[in-house]
Amino acid sequence: MSEMIAWFITHYPDIKAQMQTCSHSNGLNEVNPYHIEDDCWSHTMMVCKMVELRSADRALMVAALLHDIGKPEVRGVNPRNNHVQFFGHEEKSALLAKPIVMGLVLQGLLSQDEADEALELIAMHGYFYGCKDANEAYVFFAEKRAFFSKLTLLVECDHLGRFGSSDVEQRFGKIKEMIEQIKERLEV
Repeated sequence: MSEMIAWFITHYPDIKAQMQTCSHSNGLNEVNPYHIEDDCWSHTMMVCKMVELRSADRALMVAALLHDIGKPEVRGVNPRNNHVQFFGHEEKSALLAKPIVMGLVLQGLLSQDEADEALELIAMHGYFYGCKDANEAYVFFAEKRAFFSKLTLLVECDHLGRFGSSDVEQRFGKIKEMIEQIKERLEV
C-alpha cells in the first residue's frame, strides 16, 4: 500500500493538495461529527491503513486510496444548517479515478478486471448509507457475493478511518446490522 500511495503522491500532487485543503468542517469553530480528523487526505490515509491491515487485494487498495478524490469538487455548505456536505462524491470520485486507474492498467500494475472492480467499489462505497431495505440489497448482491465482501470491507474501513461522535457510531451500527443480515442470507 505504501508504494501505491507514494506513486499517487508523485504522479498526482495536485489531487493530494486539493484533498489536504478540503475540510469536512465549515470554519474554525465548527467540527464535523462524522470527520473530526477534518481534511479529506487525513481520512483517506486512515482508510488506506485500515485496508492494508485487512487485505492485500489490489482493487480494494486502489479503491481505498481514490474513494474520496471527488470530495473537493462537490463540497458544499448547506445554507439551512451551515454543515459541509459532499453530495454525489462517490460518483464524482469514480469519474475522476477512471483515468488514474486506467493508467495503472497501462503500466501493468492492475488487470482490467481489478480496475473495473476498483471503480465500482469507489462508486458504491456510500451504498449502505442510502439503503433502507436489506431485502433490496440482498437481491442486488445475490449474484455478486465476492464483490459484496469487498464492498463491505471498504465500507468498514471507511468508517474506521475516521474519528466520529457517538451519533456516528450509532448510525454505523445500524448499517453494520443490515450488512450482517445480508451476509447471513448470502452465506458469505
